Amino acid sequence: MNKLVNFLLHDNNFPVLFTYQNFKNMGYDVDEYNAYLKEGVLNGYIDNVYGEIHALMPKYREKWISSCLLAQMIDSQSYVSLYYVLCDYGWIPEFVFTVTSVTSNKSHVVEAGKYGTFAYESIYNDISDKGIEWEERDDGKYRIAKPLRALCDLMYFKNASWESIDTLYEVLRIDEDSLRDSLTKEDFDELQGSFGIKSIENFLECIRKELRL
Repeated sequence: MNKLVNFLLHDNNFPVLFTYQNFKNMGYDVDEYNAYLKEGVLNGYIDNVYGEIHALMPKYREKWISSCLLAQMIDSQSYVSLYYVLCDYGWIPEFVFTVTSVTSNKSHVVEAGKYGTFAYESIYNDISDKGIEWEERDDGKYRIAKPLRALCDLMYFKNASWESIDTLYEVLRIDEDSLRDSLTKEDFDELQGSFGIKSIENFLECIRKELRL
């Protein structure tokens, strides 16, 4: 067992997902790191998650891998949104297997084997950061849309012009109770006026009036 594997097995505070950058900061040079990494993979201690991202094999680690954190590491210019967020908040009844994100890069899909499928959509020329927050975990942090922002993203992605809660129910089966239970006046205050896109601004105004927020 080499010293890199030994370190990973005994330091529970180290990020569950790691790249060379984590070990560069600890004084490893790239050749030394790659040699230890290759040996760890060959001996079944380390798994290649995607690209340069690695983790200990499941039987050797206590922490689970966050799909949202992995999505951020695969494309650092993205934030989790769209169907994945709406499903996570229980706004839509369907279970979403693909982690969906909005990116400032080109649209692309990443297949990471047993770690899942990650879809990145480029839908804005300039991305406002309103309605997007940093979610921090013990092993890292990632950007994720609040549900109202995710709904705005989805409407614009689908080139739709939703103007009522009835339409949301017809198209996505999002009911008024789900909106009332989750949304506040502050959610609308944060988003309105930040997009500069007529369809989104009209949508926010109409839904807010219906909810009397």
